[in-house]
Amino acid sequence: MTEKKEIIFLGTGSAFPARSYNACYAIRIGSLLWLTDGGGGNGIFPLLEKARISPRDLHHIFLSHAHTDHIFGLIWIIRKIVHLKMQGLYDGPLCIYANADSENAIREICRLTFLPSYFQTFLQVARFCPANPGDKYLIDGVNIDFFDAGSENVAQAGFRMTLPDGKSIVALGDEALTTKNMRQAADADILICGAFCRYADRDVYKPYEKHHWTVKDVAQIAANIKIGTLILIHSEDLTPQKPDAYRVEAQKSFSGQIFIPLDGEIYPIE
Repeated sequence: MTEKKEIIFLGTGSAFPARSYNACYAIRIGSLLWLTDGGGGNGIFPLLEKARISPRDLHHIFLSHAHTDHIFGLIWIIRKIVHLKMQGLYDGPLCIYANADSENAIREICRLTFLPSYFQTFLQVARFCPANPGDKYLIDGVNIDFFDAGSENVAQAGFRMTLPDGKSIVALGDEALTTKNMRQAADADILICGAFCRYADRDVYKPYEKHHWTVKDVAQIAANIKIGTLILIHSEDLTPQKPDAYRVEAQKSFSGQIFIPLDGEIYPIE
């Protein structure tokens, strides 16, 4: 039986989405289910249900950085897993991959917002795994290497995931592809990164003021570092027919495959 390999985009929006959920996704490689970020609230639960992902099956979650639109959905997931653990319905540890700042934020939010019994169970079930630059893990045959994503305003971790067949997935959190992280992203078969809006809309959405870049900016760099498939998330969600509009702009610079997911879409890894 062929193992399933896919990226499930639970949410694709930026910090203040109007018609979508904040950017977060799950990568499934055979027996490994890897959740990246959780968005900003308990709206993550219906998205997980739609994707047929049970919190009971989540044992590896990664937080790229501690901004509200990435961390609070994970806090809800952790609370749910703690509840399941207290009911005897969750097996094994919950491995949380986070850099030092993100780990401290998770611990403190859980301490301040969980009932004492829930917090004590959280301390028992959670296993923090450092995701600082240079940290490496081998999980179910998948190699994961962490690096600094080059954020200008927060400590943010990115990762390169190398599959058993040698293909690679690089994820930059909500960072765009820039000159600060292009070396870490080079030669990726799949690159997942942020692109806040089209270049033509930069005066409307003001991406540069938020330390984000446009589709054009990202595509121009991607064209020079041998990216196979470019996947753009963490963007505004008011542009009509956004996937087509973004693809048109990206194709002016980048000749590889381009995927602009909407919430709930799945990208099959060939």
